[in-house]
Amino acid sequence: MRTYDKAFFDQGIDRRNTACEKWDGIASRMGADMLPVWVADMDFPCADEIMEAVQKRAQHPVFGYTSYEKECAEALLGFMERRHGLTLPLEAHAMLPCVITGLKTAVLSLTQPGDGIIIQPPVYGPFYSSVRENGRKLCECPLLRDERGYYTMDLAAVEDALKDGAKMMILCNPHNPVGRAWTTEELTALWLLLQQYDCMLISDEIHMDFVLGEKPFVSILSIATGDGDRVAALTSASKTFNLAGLQQAAILCRNQEILAAMKKQMSAAGVTQGNIFAMVACEAAHRHGDAWLDGLKDYLRQAVSIVREELATRLPKAVFMPMEATYLGWIDLRAYGFSHEELIRRTQESGVFFSEGRFFGQEAGAGFLRINVACPHSYTREAIKRLEAAMKA
Repeated sequence: MRTYDKAFFDQGIDRRNTACEKWDGIASRMGADMLPVWVADMDFPCADEIMEAVQKRAQHPVFGYTSYEKECAEALLGFMERRHGLTLPLEAHAMLPCVITGLKTAVLSLTQPGDGIIIQPPVYGPFYSSVRENGRKLCECPLLRDERGYYTMDLAAVEDALKDGAKMMILCNPHNPVGRAWTTEELTALWLLLQQYDCMLISDEIHMDFVLGEKPFVSILSIATGDGDRVAALTSASKTFNLAGLQQAAILCRNQEILAAMKKQMSAAGVTQGNIFAMVACEAAHRHGDAWLDGLKDYLRQAVSIVREELATRLPKAVFMPMEATYLGWIDLRAYGFSHEELIRRTQESGVFFSEGRFFGQEAGAGFLRINVACPHSYTREAIKRLEAAMKA
């Protein structure tokens, strides 16, 4: 059995010429010398157990209509109970192609055109498009930020939006890009407020397995535990086990009325069956991937320390968000005085491609960059070295 240790993750893997968006997509637009530390997938091989399961299924030369959702769902639910202490019945699960599909399905099936939907900038770009592209009203309640770069919820702003009639809130937990792992106390306060105004909550929990500190991950379904609670969580093995290209995710929801509405909307759009390779891979990941995941998290903790140390030495005016969760670091470079456009130009001319902050909010993300540290440490060090060159050019 392979040991998933630092030596394993240090090796990384060459992903070029594999139709890889992160590497090949950027190379086609920006040149082959660009170092990509942007889109949220990993430069590590999947666990052997996943590869073996997919290869075993591929040996059978028929890939017809399939019935496999139950096995895949049971594996995920067992993983949730084992890793996060959350016990859910099988009927609380429904399959999705991806979490973004789940966000848009929730908006379409559970709100009406013109309804207000709360988000908390800076936040993952598809939160905005899920609202705007479906004719709903965006209610932005920006997170509060202190001098350390530490973010908290602005519940007063949330309540103002609720008073104005917001019907749904989309939560990012853990939060992308600021790296917060919301606590039981924070989630309880939020849920009590939303209940007061009868507001639905949809929680994107795709980064649930990347809480890196001592605090555990807290699902909203550990707070809102009633069968009638108007809350659903969306998650996937895609981030945790580097399976995004397989397109597999899940809705977790005890409220059968909500679940039925979302399933009806998906059926209307033709979303009726999962991909057999995705289901096989996800089942193997959730049943047998713990050792790989534990080794990965140790490696990511080291990566976070590397970024903090490199920035302190090379760019002491940069503020690196205290990173509790995810493998995505949020760097505030506003102290260097460049416009956002100049910041992006400089970094790209220095051969490093970050996720630019305005993808997460025009105001809340200006002057920020997001770095993906799920790559060999040598890449992370080189990315900060190139960032230094960009700031000092």
